[in-house]
Amino acid sequence: MSQLHDLRSESLGSVLRTALDAVVVMRTDGTIAGWNDVAERTFGWSFRDASGRRMSDLIIPERFRADHEKGLAHFLATGEGPVLNQHIEIHALHRDGRELPVELSITQKSQFGEPVFLGFLRDISERHEAALRQDLMIGELNHRVKNLLGVVAGIAHMTAKSSGSLADFEPAFSGRLMALGKAHEILTAATWERASLQTLVDDLLGTMATADPPRAIAIGPNILLEPKHVLSVSMILHELMTNALKYGALSVPNGHISLSWTVDHKRLSIEWLETGLALLEQPQRKGFGTKMIERTVAHELKGTSEAHWRPDGLAFRFSFTPQTTGG
Repeated sequence: MSQLHDLRSESLGSVLRTALDAVVVMRTDGTIAGWNDVAERTFGWSFRDASGRRMSDLIIPERFRADHEKGLAHFLATGEGPVLNQHIEIHALHRDGRELPVELSITQKSQFGEPVFLGFLRDISERHEAALRQDLMIGELNHRVKNLLGVVAGIAHMTAKSSGSLADFEPAFSGRLMALGKAHEILTAATWERASLQTLVDDLLGTMATADPPRAIAIGPNILLEPKHVLSVSMILHELMTNALKYGALSVPNGHISLSWTVDHKRLSIEWLETGLALLEQPQRKGFGTKMIERTVAHELKGTSEAHWRPDGLAFRFSFTPQTTGG
């Protein structure tokens, strides 16, 4: 059995062997007299390495050493120790030089042959990492909610301005919120990292793509988009789909939509092509949907767009450079 202390006490050895935490025994002169196996695993020093060395030089970070020595001298002079018999969180030093957060409790004992201090230390790195992850998640959630509320407020404001009545406002606003909600579902399924453009398109086209014969087709390579681009592309495609259902290719029996995308020199181009109309003319004024599309492409995607009103249907193309284009 390996040596754990150099004091004349059998009971101390039992404490050191059975403790679940790292236990460090320090003499009143500040040197180490005991050190269990958990302490060796936690700090990287064996008892042979640690025995007789000043604890402040071994496991206390340099910025805390002066306070440690001052506190020890104060206790020996007055019997007062503000950190004794309580739990505190502090950083300790590993043999390799890295710091680790520990929960520390210190007691002063006299029954082990001479007065000593017993320090019980628990590595709480995992707890700190979990707390950090939680803080990051809360911060990210707060950021997303604020952004979402801003988007909803903007949609409500612009929809209200373009609606002649409450009856006009309700379906238009509800449809845009549903599109936003669908995009959020897709991002949630992808853990808010990168989401598939194909998944977004499949959800948008729905039964139009699965009808016999299909009213819509989608063709393009596997593309993964970052969250903010997923939301923007979703809103653009929703406006195009709504327009097609009201006035475009999906408002007539033989109308058809072809949606395709390509990547060239890291720039993603998405083309929406409608056919099946007759003698289509360009609108005399831009509606809210058109304005939203143009603004989203220019400001949210930092891209460009162009629309061509052909006699048999609309051809719309927009392009931008996503941070990630390959799946």
